[in-house]
Amino acid sequence: MAEDIIRRGAERLGRRLDWILLAIVGLLLVCAVLAQPGWSLLAGFWQIQISETGLITDPVATGGLGGALLNAALVLLLSTLLVRWMRLPVTGAAFACLFLMAGFAMLGKNLLNIAPIVAGGWLHALYKRESFAKYVYLTLYGTCLSPMVSFLMVHTRPGFRWLAMALCGLAIGFLLPAIARFTTRVHQGYNLYNVGFAAGILGLGIASVFKGFGVEFVSVGSWSQSGHGLLCGMMVVLLSGLFACGVLLGCRSPGAYRRVLRHSGRAVADFIILDGPGIALVNMALVGSVGLAYLLMLYGQGVRLNGPLVCCLFAMTGFGAFGKHPRNILPVMGGAVLAALLMVKVPITSPGVLLATLLCTCLAPIAGQFGGYWGAAAGFLHMTIVQNTSILHGGMNLYNNGFAAGLVCILMVPIIEAVKPEPDEE
Repeated sequence: MAEDIIRRGAERLGRRLDWILLAIVGLLLVCAVLAQPGWSLLAGFWQIQISETGLITDPVATGGLGGALLNAALVLLLSTLLVRWMRLPVTGAAFACLFLMAGFAMLGKNLLNIAPIVAGGWLHALYKRESFAKYVYLTLYGTCLSPMVSFLMVHTRPGFRWLAMALCGLAIGFLLPAIARFTTRVHQGYNLYNVGFAAGILGLGIASVFKGFGVEFVSVGSWSQSGHGLLCGMMVVLLSGLFACGVLLGCRSPGAYRRVLRHSGRAVADFIILDGPGIALVNMALVGSVGLAYLLMLYGQGVRLNGPLVCCLFAMTGFGAFGKHPRNILPVMGGAVLAALLMVKVPITSPGVLLATLLCTCLAPIAGQFGGYWGAAAGFLHMTIVQNTSILHGGMNLYNNGFAAGLVCILMVPIIEAVKPEPDEE
């Protein structure tokens, strides 16, 4: 009897969290229609599907703000349905993955270029004779190499275009889960964007093979300045809604919220499982608000919200359920900002620096485990390294900051552990 009550309670909670994700899909759809009413919305959406998507490509510049938001809504919807089809519980890991899917649909992912990679992940599970549910999150994360699929679609001769896309995507989806399981051991859980590190290694290998045959991956970047007002409003509604849902689900006092701050964030740190959905949702809202506040502080220097920056805010917000909280992200961001201010040739408001400042928070576990000074050092080093990593994979890894963060961990964690004993998490 008690087990049935617990099971029914978990099912009710899962349905509520499902409705939150569907509400976000609805918010994206409403904003898409407001931004680009009429047939131009569908035309812009289709243009995004058939265009190149390497770093840094803003789909708002490619197909309009409405087309980009429609693409994000559909990517999130289908990813959510896939997770539910696998009968996986809605945990912090699910929120982190699905928010990343929605966010990076504003920076390079689309329905056309992620489909063969997802199919490749399914083939991996079939080959291992295991349930695809075991690999679904790794597969969805692995769509960060989708620009390779789009590149082949655009640059391959028409007679071989679809075959090249399919083979490339299938290979990525099939190989990446094995690499990702290995790279977790390399950085020991200090890089929350583990698949970004694995994808950087795989992308380096694939790009090198193509270069050996005379193919050069050259991404045509774009950076939009339109739609700032609507995107700000959308993010405020999203973050306010998450905060309100968190309060309704039980996080009704600062004392209750402070429970999440005791975690270092080192993977696996699923805040929904550890502290409950109410605290996790409030934390998601606060982590996303830190990123939004930073960007709005730079408004006077010409920074406007666009597709890539909204992508970063979604990534920060999602991982507010899986490792990030204000205490462990602020030191890392501070170190990255300091490095950006000291760099001579790259202004703090340049696209790459803005993305790195927000996405370097994947190194938050270093600050949480070893202290703020080490976190700031990690952010500083990350900002310098990430300026040079995209050339290795030709800009084809959308999680380039995850790749750079893996390198930071390889450099820093052994040094930290050599000079400072690792404290136990409170």
